[in-house]
Amino acid sequence: MEVIREQGKFRTRWDLIILALIIASILIVPFQFAISHKVTVLGLLIIYFIDLFFITDLFINSRTTFRIGGKESLDRSSLKRHYFRTRLGIDLLAALPLDAIFLIWPDLVISGIPVFLWLRLLRLLRIPHLFVILRRWQNHNWVNPGYLRIMKFLFTILILSHLIACSWYFSSYISGFPGDCWIVIEGIQYAETGTIYIRSLYWTITTMTTVGFGDITPHLNYEYIFTIISMILGASMYAFIIGNIASLVSNLDVQKASYWSKIDATNLYLRSRGVPIPLSERVRNYYEYRWHHHRGMEEELILNELPDPLRLEVMMQLTSDLLENVPLFKYSSSNLKNILLLALKAKTYDPDSMLARPGETAKEIFFISKGSVDIKDHTGQQTYATLSNGEYFGDISILLGEQRTAGACTTTFCEAFILDAEDFFCIKDEYPEFREVMKKMSSEKTEKTMQLMLDGVVL
Repeated sequence: MEVIREQGKFRTRWDLIILALIIASILIVPFQFAISHKVTVLGLLIIYFIDLFFITDLFINSRTTFRIGGKESLDRSSLKRHYFRTRLGIDLLAALPLDAIFLIWPDLVISGIPVFLWLRLLRLLRIPHLFVILRRWQNHNWVNPGYLRIMKFLFTILILSHLIACSWYFSSYISGFPGDCWIVIEGIQYAETGTIYIRSLYWTITTMTTVGFGDITPHLNYEYIFTIISMILGASMYAFIIGNIASLVSNLDVQKASYWSKIDATNLYLRSRGVPIPLSERVRNYYEYRWHHHRGMEEELILNELPDPLRLEVMMQLTSDLLENVPLFKYSSSNLKNILLLALKAKTYDPDSMLARPGETAKEIFFISKGSVDIKDHTGQQTYATLSNGEYFGDISILLGEQRTAGACTTTFCEAFILDAEDFFCIKDEYPEFREVMKKMSSEKTEKTMQLMLDGVVL
C-alpha cells in the first residue's frame, strides 16, 4: 500500500467512516453491557462488522503521514515506527474481537454479566481515536477550527451522558435491585430496555445540568455518591463547555465583524466629509466584493509576506490561465517566467474605474484575471473593444514610449495582475532573451488587438 497523505481525500473520507463507527461503538457496547445484558445474532454481526473496519484502520494508520513542526513525514519506515510507538497498543486492544473467544461459554458470568460482554468494553478504548481524528481535521483548510472545537465539546457531552446513564442503571442492577433503589421505586425493573435507558438518560441530563426535577431521586448511599459525582462532573463540564461554546460562537465571525466595522467607519468618514452618496455606495460595494471573494484580505500584502519560492508556487496557481494564453509568459523560459511572476502585483478594481486615460504614458501592463474592461476613445463615448479574462493591455505604450490614445474602463469588478514599467525595463535589460519574447509577443496579436492597432489605438 502506498503512503497515505494525512490531508488527502482518501484519509478524510476514511476518517468520516471511522468517526461514525466510533460513535456507534460507544452507543452500542455500554448499552449491551449495562442495560440489555445480552446480545442477539444481529448485534453480534454489527459489532464484528464494525471490528473489520477498525482492523483495517490499523494498517491505514501505519501508512498515514504525520507532521512535526509543520513538516510532513513521508518515509514508510518512519510512519510505522511513529504509529507503533504512539497508538498501536491501544488501537490493537480496541480492534481485536477478544470477546469472541468466550462466546462458546455464555454461562460464564461475573456479577451477573457474561464475560464476553466485560471484554467487549475494551472497544471503549476507541474514544481517544475520535479526538485524534478531530485534531487531524483541525490542520485542514476546508473546515473552520472553531466548528471542530464545538463538535468536540458536543461529542464529549454525548459520550459522558450516555456512559453515566448506562452506569446509573447498572449500579442498581449489580446490587440486585434492592427494594429502595430508584429502579424499584419507579417500578421499571421489568420494563423494556428502551424505557429503562430513556429514564436513565433523563435522570442523567437533569442531574448534570443541575436542574433536578426531583421525580427520580437517590435513596441508597451508593446512589447518593453516584449522584454527587455526576453533579460535580456535570456542573464542571457544562460550565466549561458552555463557556467555551459561547466564546467560540462569538469568535467564529470575529474577522467578519471586524471587517464590517471597518466598512461602517469608512462610510461614516465619507458622510462626514460630504462625499456624494453614489460614490460612498461604490466604496461600500468595493469592500463587499473584497469580503465575499477574498475575505477582505489584501492579496498583495499576503503574497509579499511569503518567501519568494513559496510566493512563486502560489502565483503559478493564481495566474495559470495567463501562463497558458498570454504570449509574454508562454514564450518565456522557466527562469524568465519566474522573474516575471515575482514582479506581478495583484489588484482589484470596482466597476467604472479608469485603469488608463488618453494622453498619459503607460506605467504598467495590465493582465486581466477576472472581469472585463472597455477600451474607449478620448470622449468616452465610443467603445473600440472589450477585453476580458486572459487579455492584457499597456505593452504598446510602454514599448513605443508614446502617449495613450484611448482609455480603459472596467465594466465589472475586475481583478488584474500588474507589471510596472520600471520592472519591465529592468527585466528587459538583465535578460537578453526577453527581447526575443517581446518580438514573438508583438507578432502574435489577438484579433481584438489587431483591430485596435488598425484603428490607431495606443494603450
